[in-house]
Amino acid sequence: MQVESLQVSGGALTALSHRLNQVCRVLTGLLLAGIVLSNAAEVVLRTAFATTLSWIFEINLLCATWIYFIGVCQVYYKKGDISVDVLPRVLPPGGRLVWSWVVDIVCIGTFVVIGWYGIQLVQLQWPFKTPGVGLPSASYSAPVVIGAAIMIIHVCAQRLRDLARL
Repeated sequence: MQVESLQVSGGALTALSHRLNQVCRVLTGLLLAGIVLSNAAEVVLRTAFATTLSWIFEINLLCATWIYFIGVCQVYYKKGDISVDVLPRVLPPGGRLVWSWVVDIVCIGTFVVIGWYGIQLVQLQWPFKTPGVGLPSASYSAPVVIGAAIMIIHVCAQRLRDLARL
């Protein structure tokens, strides 16, 4: 019964993790396309018409921030992050498993702290607006919170999948 329950919850979390990764991939792709197109428009406007888009810097910075913090979620989903594996290489298989759990627990704890302070920062910034476009300043901190939450889901889904395989 416990194994079946673990597989069901692991399957649901894996499906959520997969969907979130797809959303992150589409979002970062659209944001990157937006940066490229807006910069191309800026170059054309400056060159041909001696004018500029007043909002370009602010929007590019915002998009880049979202690309970075949402894009890193895709790296975590694929387990493509940089890792130092000197210690796990010398551990026996059981020790490697324990070590991977310790690392993931530390990562989850780190993401919780990042998310918590990110929420505090969003709340602090919410009343303030950006000078150029007038967006909430919290728009720049929101991807930190969202990214931390998504990475927690990815790590938990990976752990549950590993447990189901045992």
